[in-house]
Amino acid sequence: MTVKVNWLSPLKRFLAKILTFFIHLWNRTLRVEISDNDLHLLQKYVSVAKICALWHNRLFVASELFRRYFRGNRMYGLISPSRDGAWLTEIYRNMGIEAVRGSTKRAGKMALVEMRELLSKGHAIALTPDGPRGPKYVVKPGIALLAKESGVPILLAGIDVHRGWRFRSWDRFYLPKPFSRLTVTFQVIEPELYPSLTVEQLRTLIQNTLYKINKKNR
Repeated sequence: MTVKVNWLSPLKRFLAKILTFFIHLWNRTLRVEISDNDLHLLQKYVSVAKICALWHNRLFVASELFRRYFRGNRMYGLISPSRDGAWLTEIYRNMGIEAVRGSTKRAGKMALVEMRELLSKGHAIALTPDGPRGPKYVVKPGIALLAKESGVPILLAGIDVHRGWRFRSWDRFYLPKPFSRLTVTFQVIEPELYPSLTVEQLRTLIQNTLYKINKKNR
């Protein structure tokens, strides 16, 4: 069965450019706090193939973290084939992040193959492993399967928003207030661990680590 992938019309692409501009302005007001240890960790992994992961409700600031810290190699984000995903695809493309269109329920197998190929070429893949529909803070097994098959490290991001609004969505999405403060933390799961772990054990490790480094899990 062919999966329909939604794309924006020319008019909506123009509107997405305008929206991207305002998101850029918004994000540049944010004050990001990151430790020297985390900066050293990023320097080690910024230019290598890797899987980057963060909770779905921290997605608003993902492009700003890319702009500040991940310019060393090309990054692709896994985005749903849905209409909402079409908007996110265009906005992220305007920010320099390309899209792999798929999800665990729709076009998942095709997306997994494409992501493996991209990782084999030295690129980075960004995932929200509890998305696109939840449950909140529950990691799906796809990221663990991709990691074991590709043999690349998993770079996990902790993002705590100190002042922000919360949406009434399934993930209680964070929208940081302008000029608010973010605390950013990173942790790596090395591929040397993969042979000793099943997919479920690795999935649990990813979930527990993300929960640990994101202090505001509610």
